[in-house]
Amino acid sequence: MSDYEAIETAVFDYFEGYKTKDRVRLERAFAVEVANLMGYRKDAEGKRALSSEPIRSVIDRWTSAAQKPLPLGEGKIISVNIFSEVAAGVVFDFGGVFLDEFQMAKIDGTWRIVNKFFVDHPQG
Repeated sequence: MSDYEAIETAVFDYFEGYKTKDRVRLERAFAVEVANLMGYRKDAEGKRALSSEPIRSVIDRWTSAAQKPLPLGEGKIISVNIFSEVAAGVVFDFGGVFLDEFQMAKIDGTWRIVNKFFVDHPQG
């Protein structure tokens, strides 16, 4: 499997894992011990605030029964920049709801997401 294909697999493990609340796929996509999620969330008044939290907590929330599903379209990779044998950046359209930017690292031969940054999709 090429690096591009392995990166694509990790990204779609995240996307499909989120949609199906599949903890195994989510933990396979992320370097859970070090990864963080950062982005702009809207508060009750619609004002954006920058937030950050460890991915382990995020996965707990995403896979909980209380998590309401988002109305998602198709997920698609917009760009991949493999800039060394162990580092890459990916921009991903999260089903028309968010744009995600991933920092990825090749850890023990496997591509994993080490940081995820999100913003509202401009068309959403």
